[in-house]
Amino acid sequence: MATTFIDYKSNNGFYINESFIQLASFYISQELKKTQYIFTNKGELLDSFNSIINGFHNGYIVLSWDGELQNSTDEHTMIQVLQNVKTNMISKGAFISLVELKSILTKDPDFKRLYSKNPFPTSEMIKIIDTLIQLLNGTWQSTNYYLDINYKI
Repeated sequence: MATTFIDYKSNNGFYINESFIQLASFYISQELKKTQYIFTNKGELLDSFNSIINGFHNGYIVLSWDGELQNSTDEHTMIQVLQNVKTNMISKGAFISLVELKSILTKDPDFKRLYSKNPFPTSEMIKIIDTLIQLLNGTWQSTNYYLDINYKI
């Protein structure tokens, strides 16, 4: 599995396995689709996440927030989206079930294979979401640039 560097502004970011950011993108996209969220470029944001989910960017996944989040209102709204994803994860209990993982629509056969054997710990998804929130807030200060996710594939 490939590793990608996720950053936002000033190249401050972290390395993560692409499969994990792909899974996170699915949950972010599901929340982002709700009509309560207004963005300058909502369509572009959704298209970007859908491309990631479908595996169209494997080998070079980036969150293109530098171009798609146009102002502090967009940033604040994305933080709200991420906070709500985190709340949804907490409500799932300890794991995202295999049934739920297998129901994710994607054109990526590797994604389907990777998430077909073990449920995914919600605590690990929350770790990813918390890190993305810190990037958006400009508070990500870690010197451990690899976000280690505890999931057995």
